[in-house]
Amino acid sequence: MVRLGVAVKIMGRGGLRVRDGRRAAHAPHLSVSLLLVREVLLYLAAQRISCYRLADDLAPCQGDSGATEIARQVAESADLLAEVATLAQAHGIRLTMHMPLHVTLSSPDAAAAERSSAAISARAGLLDALGCGAESVLVVHVGGAHGDTASALRRFAANYGRLPEHARRRVAVEPDEDSFGLPDLLRLHQATGVPVVFDTLHHQINNPARMPLGVAVALALATWPAGVRPKVHFSSQRTEAHVLPARRGAPQHVLAPQLGQHADFINAIEFAAFLAGTRGLPPFDVMLEAKAADLALLRLRGDLQHLAPELAGVVS
Repeated sequence: MVRLGVAVKIMGRGGLRVRDGRRAAHAPHLSVSLLLVREVLLYLAAQRISCYRLADDLAPCQGDSGATEIARQVAESADLLAEVATLAQAHGIRLTMHMPLHVTLSSPDAAAAERSSAAISARAGLLDALGCGAESVLVVHVGGAHGDTASALRRFAANYGRLPEHARRRVAVEPDEDSFGLPDLLRLHQATGVPVVFDTLHHQINNPARMPLGVAVALALATWPAGVRPKVHFSSQRTEAHVLPARRGAPQHVLAPQLGQHADFINAIEFAAFLAGTRGLPPFDVMLEAKAADLALLRLRGDLQHLAPELAGVVS
């Protein structure tokens, strides 16, 4: 069975916020975010959605003291953390996070790499406080190659190895569409043991070896520890254009989509082909990356029932 999940925002219930997004002057706090997440989890349970990516800024913080601030907010929110943990476990909802792109363990700037390590450690501590199991990973990208892919991978491996154990066991690495494809991350896994999150769109864009989909997914799934359900990202390429109106003497023009941009919804024909191409592989979860978030997931379920009923039964 393939379990589907959504990332951060919720669109199917108007007004449902996912984190405390108030400005710093209003003292935003993890406890407020947790009250919002509690409502999100109840909504997800009602929709039978069993995987959810938490906002990386669930514990709002500013500046270089961020890791210390997150730890303080975690300590102040113990009761709510326990309540949310119980709710997620009761409904079988897998919680994960995705670190922002500026968090990079491969940076040649030692201070930047140290800040990235602190950010990862702080979020790992938050997931620990939520009582999350080993399946609750922190997804990161390698970062920029800085003109030397091999050196960047070595820096990542070294800094990954220096992470505290509680953080290292939560990190999973995702290929990107430019510098680091699946073969690079498989080598990184061999050197460090870090699991690889397969991403369908990145693989379509950055696959110079023309590795077949089924082979690529199987290799990524094999990097995960025994007993931990792997995670895959699926998205459809954005194709629609935006028509920008004429203004300030400039004529109306069409803004074409950029390669790698996520579509609002999931192309069900592509997803059915993905399911068919990965049939027989070990069970895994699929995080849908679509602008319409939960609405895209609900639409995909219906589309599969219509287009590929023989495959719809393997998706939950």
